Amino acid sequence: MSAVPEDVTRETAATSEPPGGSRGRLRLASQEFFFLLQRIDRLDEKLTGEIKTNAGELKALEERVNARIDRLDEKLSGEIKAQGERIDRLDEKLSGEIKTLDGKITSLNEKISNKFNNLTLWTVGILVTVVIGFLALLFR
Repeated sequence: MSAVPEDVTRETAATSEPPGGSRGRLRLASQEFFFLLQRIDRLDEKLTGEIKTNAGELKALEERVNARIDRLDEKLSGEIKAQGERIDRLDEKLSGEIKTLDGKITSLNEKISNKFNNLTLWTVGILVTVVIGFLALLFR
């Protein structure tokens, strides 16, 4: 099927007659067809204009949305940075507290270990004394 060039179609729709202007020839399409073709052409131009208008509005809306997103991004980035710094300060403070408590726990552990060792030595000493005392009673 051969395609009719667009300019020929537009001319036909505008003049309501086939290209070439010869009225003596046989018409291939009716007057209603050309009327509908003209109507379609006008609607196409109208819709194209509206699409261009809406495209411009959409572009402006997109720019506003992107600008707002950028502002929110800057604001939230600042807040995130501030919270990160706060977390870092708390981390340093808690790390210091943990080190202090770790030192105290180590010190208490050493004291308990020393006392346990002393208690073990006392217990061994008492057992040796009791055993020697019984042996002394037995061999007397």
